Amino acid sequence: MNKPRLNRKGTRFFGLFVSSRHTFIRSSDNQNQYKRARFWRISKAQKIVIAAMIIAILMVSAFGFLMDTNRREPNAEPISYEPTASPSPSPSPSPFPTAEQTARPTSSAIPRPSPSIVAQISQGWQQMITPAKKGLLEGAETMNSTVWKEVAKIAWNYFTPGKGVDSNTGLPASSLGWNYFTDWDLGVYIQAIVDAQKIGLITKDGEWGSSARLEKVVTFLETRSLNATTGVPFWFYKSSGEGYLTTSDTDGVDAGTLFVALSNLKEFNASLTNRIDNFVYNAFNNRTNYAVLLPGIKSESLYSTNLYAYYLASGFARFFPEVADAPGKILSNIRDAGFIKDPYNSTLPKASICCEPLLYAMFNLESNAYLAKIMNMTYSAHEVKYLATGEYVAFSEGSSYSTFIYEWVVLSNGDTWKIMNAGESSYSNSKPIIYQKVALSFLALYNTTFAKDMCIYIEKFSPEPLKGYISGAEFGSNDYAAKVVEIIDSNTNGLIISAARYALKS
Repeated sequence: MNKPRLNRKGTRFFGLFVSSRHTFIRSSDNQNQYKRARFWRISKAQKIVIAAMIIAILMVSAFGFLMDTNRREPNAEPISYEPTASPSPSPSPSPFPTAEQTARPTSSAIPRPSPSIVAQISQGWQQMITPAKKGLLEGAETMNSTVWKEVAKIAWNYFTPGKGVDSNTGLPASSLGWNYFTDWDLGVYIQAIVDAQKIGLITKDGEWGSSARLEKVVTFLETRSLNATTGVPFWFYKSSGEGYLTTSDTDGVDAGTLFVALSNLKEFNASLTNRIDNFVYNAFNNRTNYAVLLPGIKSESLYSTNLYAYYLASGFARFFPEVADAPGKILSNIRDAGFIKDPYNSTLPKASICCEPLLYAMFNLESNAYLAKIMNMTYSAHEVKYLATGEYVAFSEGSSYSTFIYEWVVLSNGDTWKIMNAGESSYSNSKPIIYQKVALSFLALYNTTFAKDMCIYIEKFSPEPLKGYISGAEFGSNDYAAKVVEIIDSNTNGLIISAARYALKS
């Protein structure tokens, strides 16, 4: 079950391909090895019979597994779990902590290992286990518009009513089986609706067309319950629309993400402009006074080198002229901070860079040359790391096997390729997750062999995406060692839809 995640940076911020490395143990007793080999020698006919028996057993087992996993009605409402008390949100000292409180503490592709006898033997197992039908990306000779539209369609499956969207309220769920959402999740959903119509996945009209969906969301924002003490939106809401009482309110990064989406919505549907402005600016004095955040945003922009702060400031700048120069200042800070080299000799800005806000900024904000340069360096570092290690990486934030994590490509203290668990200030030794949203975003931006191969790698381990894309996978030491994070969530599928829209437009 997904647990309530802490904010970006861990505090509240209004706030059998068996490789050659899997070898037989060598023994100094060669004579005994020879005797064992002769004892197990069998004829070709016997091998064929044994192989046929194994295949039959595997097929029966697989069929039984599929029958069991498909018993649930595909369009059933997602199971709802109450958020657990652990980890619990930390109380904020004020309704709107400063933006920098989200900052983490400063504290041609390489080939697979050369085939060995073991690897060659394993090819038979691969043929038995891997489906004969190739996945969408593996079967695509080129990433053309048809393929990208199908990618978007798969991701949009998540936002089907009764899956990732409540069929009564039209409000999103953060992930399947966890029917709560933050302002960040709501912003992702708004952008996904806009992108879905642009791509042609939905029309404007109809019960679940873009207009009906957006009307439900805007009405919610006009009327949602606020924390009676602080006048601030709750950290997260139930998909039924109820505020979930916690000791923390929404954070700034989440609000900024919502503002980016609302700004894009105003351009997409101008008829909603007045209604959006009314609750953003608290026109009737019954909504949130977001203006109290502006001094903190201006102050932070003077020194921050954090891309979460950049995305936050970009959202607010679209509504409040007082902080219109804040995003540019943060990019200037990143430029002035200089560069560092990671262990693989890639050049990276000496800044706090996680792919999540960077990719959202690339897809959902106006183009910016220096931001594009940061994106290029970040992507290149991923590919170079793969060339050096043979392990795919696609760093971001998201669910892992047990908690919510942040994967940092680089931090402002110069550390690179670090992972932190939500709510913790020390680095984690866990293996990174290859986030599918990042891999597909890289493919949309650069269309490289590395990006496509990484996407295919995840695709091979993924279940059929009837409800959207899963979060990702851990890189295994061989093709059958990878573990997948089978959580299907709004952030994964929302970002993939934005990436697909970007690729189609490009």
